[in-house]
Amino acid sequence: MSVTNSKLKSLHGKARSKKLEVADRDGLVVVAGLSGKISFVFRYRQDGKSKRHTIGSYPAFSLDEARESTYKLKRLIEDGKDLKRNIKTSEKRYIADCATHWVDNYVVHLKPNTQTLYRSNVKLYFNNEMITTDIESTRFEEWIAFFDKVAAMSSRKNSGSILKTTKSMLRFCKSRGFIKSCAVFDIQLKAVGQAAAVGQRKLDVDEVAKLWIEIGRTKATPAIKSCIKLLIIFGARNSEIRGASRSEFNLTKKQWILPSERSKTGKEIRRPIPKLAESIIRELDEVYGMNGYLIPGAHTSTCMTTHSVARMCQRLWGKLHKQFGTSKFIAHDFRRTLSTRLSEQGILPHVTEKMLGHELQGVMAVYNKHDWIDNQVAAYEQWCEMILEAVRAHYSQTE
Repeated sequence: MSVTNSKLKSLHGKARSKKLEVADRDGLVVVAGLSGKISFVFRYRQDGKSKRHTIGSYPAFSLDEARESTYKLKRLIEDGKDLKRNIKTSEKRYIADCATHWVDNYVVHLKPNTQTLYRSNVKLYFNNEMITTDIESTRFEEWIAFFDKVAAMSSRKNSGSILKTTKSMLRFCKSRGFIKSCAVFDIQLKAVGQAAAVGQRKLDVDEVAKLWIEIGRTKATPAIKSCIKLLIIFGARNSEIRGASRSEFNLTKKQWILPSERSKTGKEIRRPIPKLAESIIRELDEVYGMNGYLIPGAHTSTCMTTHSVARMCQRLWGKLHKQFGTSKFIAHDFRRTLSTRLSEQGILPHVTEKMLGHELQGVMAVYNKHDWIDNQVAAYEQWCEMILEAVRAHYSQTE
């Protein structure tokens, strides 16, 4: 049965778990990819071997155009000509085609959070409405206009980030022979955006104490209040705390084991649980139980969102700024705070690096697999005592 336009529309843009092929006629096959991309493929035999040639993607190519191309290709074969030598190699590839190729062959193998970020970028920026010409024909000035549009939609920092992602995506496509060249490779960051600034903010211990007190006063849910406190204590990445299942925390052994599939380094991270963190986890158990996520989101089956954490930090900073003139901070600054303040107390760098979940560099990373857990225990307990002592000092000053 021949393929119809309504069939193409029903297949286009719908993600699926495996590729789907639907035969049309005269060797024409419609291939529906994992991300919903539709390609027209011509199947034929030459020199006793089965071969395939991609005509183009839908809707850039219509069904009628694909059938017309198939007819021309069949004529070449009937004339005894080699398709590879007679077909023009300058097949048009649009940015949406490249994005789909990149997602289907590279992004799908990355971690879920990274996939979500890249898929969001694809949806927002890598579509044929943002760039209407094919990749190899898109001129330098058209790329500049594209990134100017991205900057206008968001910021110059984001435009710089999208430039980096665009180059990475198209280099991948080029390495696989999907495209031959692209003018975007010649664009420098300063022409279209700016690099993300390296964070410098670190809270002093007195600021941490005021924040700790304010967290206790707020009327927010126990989940978000505990999330912020645990981020301060552990100096862990936002996603490591938010997405943690309760089963990762062994209060008997006083250890938190972050599995490799959730680790940024792709390796298991082992951290001790200090007494202050243990008391917070036990309070969470009383409120939310010991199954599922340690810190649930809007529903017990979901984890706390990064937006919720960012919004809570914004709210807390607003109150502290009004009372004490506190400079702006975000959750990621807690990592820099822990590392800096403990280093000031003489804790060695390799210990704080392990506390942050960083991978050691150089030869040490290859041969030294020790995680200095006993040193981490002492460092975490010292950090918690520094916080509580500063809290007590603040209360004594206000009495």
